[in-house]
Amino acid sequence: MYSIRLANQYDAKYLPAVEKSAAQTFLGHDKFGWIAQGNVQTEQDHLKFIQLQMEWIAVNNSDEPIGFINFEKHENSLHICELSVCQQWQGKGIGKQLIKQVFNTAVNLGIARITLTTFCEIPWNAPYYQRLGFSIIEKENLTSALQQIVQHELDIGFELQDRCAMEIILI
Repeated sequence: MYSIRLANQYDAKYLPAVEKSAAQTFLGHDKFGWIAQGNVQTEQDHLKFIQLQMEWIAVNNSDEPIGFINFEKHENSLHICELSVCQQWQGKGIGKQLIKQVFNTAVNLGIARITLTTFCEIPWNAPYYQRLGFSIIEKENLTSALQQIVQHELDIGFELQDRCAMEIILI
């Protein structure tokens, strides 16, 4: 069993390990195996999201973090920055429940649009989000904020043809 709650400062030190565990899903992937050894959000990164109350976590029965989602507010949207679930907890609906928390936050704030960027072809990326109602945003329709996010991803080594921006309109 697990539960979902807002992250607190105490949780921040555990969240990089959650992301590292989630990234292990990429091990053995021909093109993206390097992600399993790549950088993750730091404890300081998490503390910034926590301070703004923009990070939800899933915890096990011992209140240990097993998944998280963090997001930022843009002009007319919330943007999901990272969603990670420990590898051994994947496939249990935790990611979907974390995303629902962002949906609820958006509705409470009167924000209708949620965006994210992800891998286009990886089954647990864009196809997963499409099953949850997200759709791919054509590159010519990206907001300036999304253009900056995609450019940052290119700057750190991702290839344009592998990435896509997605959105869901809630209201």
